[in-house]
Order: sequence, then structure tokens, then C-alpha cells
Amino acid sequence: MNLDIRQAVSADSAWLYETYKQTMIGFVTRTTGWDEHAQRNGFAKSLRQGSCSIALRGGERCGFVHWEVEPDLVWLRMLCIVPAMQRQAIGRQLLGDVLLLSEKLGRPLYLHVFRCNEVAYGWYRRMGFAEIETEASNDDIATLALGGQ
Repeated sequence: MNLDIRQAVSADSAWLYETYKQTMIGFVTRTTGWDEHAQRNGFAKSLRQGSCSIALRGGERCGFVHWEVEPDLVWLRMLCIVPAMQRQAIGRQLLGDVLLLSEKLGRPLYLHVFRCNEVAYGWYRRMGFAEIETEASNDDIATLALGGQ
């Protein structure tokens, strides 16, 4: 697969949000309800923290990964692939970059995933993540760690 990866820039903001919305609106609506204003503000705030990379194929943006390095761990905040381009190993490559960072820093990698997003939940499990806890305030969200660390 011929992918280019680049750092997201401010000009990508609208595309990043729309890609997030396309991939997540169904799961968020099912669990907490979709509030456009709250989602847009929360997304913008999240992007100001951490780092974000965009995958491109033939110059076309096809997905992104957003992560945050904390003192004792790395959080995979978001991994979103344009729906028409899913199941083409784009997510695997983006996740691989964050896995390498986690290994290089010697810090465990964690993420949250909606349980109702069965495809993503199963994919993360196949990629070596194990469930370590459930959000106390919302049992619809699972916390996974690479290798169950």
C-alpha cells in the first residue's frame, strides 16, 4: 500500500472534524447522544492536545490518528479512517506508527473504544490490546491497553 503520512496542520481542521463525525456519529449517538456544538468544541480542544498525523493515498486524505504522550503512558485518542477507505490497512499503518512511538518511549499504549463499535473493538483486540477496565460513569466505553498492561 502506498501511503504518505504527514503532520496535520490548521488547514486540515475542517476535514479532520468531518472525518471524525462521519466515522463516529452513529456510535456517539447510540451511547451519549450527538450534540453538534459540544462535539465540535470537544474535538477542537482534543486536537490542541497531543499530536495528529494524516494518511494520504495519491495525495488524497484518507484517515488520521491522534495521540497524546503523557508522563507514564501514551493515549491513542482517535483513529478515524474515511468510511469509503476502511478495511484497506490504513488504520493498521497509522496504529503502527503510534505503537512504535510507545515502544521507543518505553510507555504503555492505552485507548478508549465504544463497545457498540464492534468492528473497532474486535480489531483492537486482534491487534494485541486487552480490556483493563470500564469507565465507571459509562459502561459503554472500554479502556484497552496494548498487551493488557
